Parts: sequence; structure tokens; C-alpha cells
Amino acid sequence: MPLLIDGHNLIGHSPDLSLSDPNDEAKLIARLKAYIARTGREITVVFDPGPDSDPVSFDYGRFREGRLEVIYAQAWRKADDVIRDIVGEVKDRRGLIVVTSDGALANFTRQCGVRVRSSAEFERELRRTLNAMPDDEKPVAGAAEVSAWAEIFKEPAPPKPQSSAPQLTPQERKRLRRMAQLKKQVRGGGKLR
Repeated sequence: MPLLIDGHNLIGHSPDLSLSDPNDEAKLIARLKAYIARTGREITVVFDPGPDSDPVSFDYGRFREGRLEVIYAQAWRKADDVIRDIVGEVKDRRGLIVVTSDGALANFTRQCGVRVRSSAEFERELRRTLNAMPDDEKPVAGAAEVSAWAEIFKEPAPPKPQSSAPQLTPQERKRLRRMAQLKKQVRGGGKLR
């Protein structure tokens, strides 16, 4: 069933979100996206304009991303009014759930035949859903995948020690020593022996 959420009302019932936080809406939207990813539900969240919003400059907007629709009410309206309008337009009211703890909005919604869940109750469900990761959702790597990754990240073989000079046979070493002696004698003006 689709959910229609009074956004700031839900933020007010979330212990780790604050209405004074300038990013409160973005944080709630991120949680709702994660919730949708786990549950596959359709959600519309409606936000009031801020108390200091200028009616002329405030940007009313309606945005959709996948199964999440975000609506920012016009500066002179409340989210409650937008939710009332949506409830009034919905044809299948039994297939809709409004999430709010606002008494007047909840009463109106029930009179229209729409189910209501309190923001506190939905916030607990949201937290449970996001904190629970069933075993079948936990990533498990098979032996082939582990081997493939081990091959990619294996330690390189240590380089073979390289000697500065090639290995010489005893005869070559003797010949080189004799040549070195000869060079010394010739340079030094000595006699050859």
C-alpha cells in the first residue's frame, strides 16, 4: 500500500533527526529511499515550507525518483493542506496509508476512509527495517569468487636477486686477476713478471 507521509511531523518523532538541522529533509529522504529499497513500497512525502520562507522566492516542487515522490508545499500552504488535497483526489482510498501524528489531519483522513499510522509508530518500523538485515540479504562469496579476488589482490612474487657481475668460472677469474696485475705494472712502470 502506498504511504503518504507528513515529512516534518515524522522528523519531529525521529530521535536522531532534528527540525533545526538544515539537512533534516535530505536525511529523511535518504532513509525513505533505503526503506523503499528493502520493502518495495511506494512513498510520497510532503514537507512544509520553512518558517522563514519567502512566498515569492520559495521554490515549490514535486520530484519523483523511482518509488519515492517528494513534494514541497508552496510557501503560503501547509503540508497538511497538500495531504488533504491528495487524499481528496485518490480514487482507491483503502489502498493508502497516511503517516502523521497531527490530530486534525488524522481525523480528516479517517473520515475520508483512509488508514492512518502515527509518525512514532512508522518511525519505529523504519528503524527496525533499516537495522535488520536478514541472513539471505547478507553478501556471501563463493569459493570461485574468493579465488578470483585472491588472484587479483595476490602479493607479487619477490624479485629474484640479481648479482652485479655474472658468475665466472675459476679459469676466467684467474685470467682477470692476471690482467689486473699486468695493468698495474704497465701503469706503474714496473716490470712484467
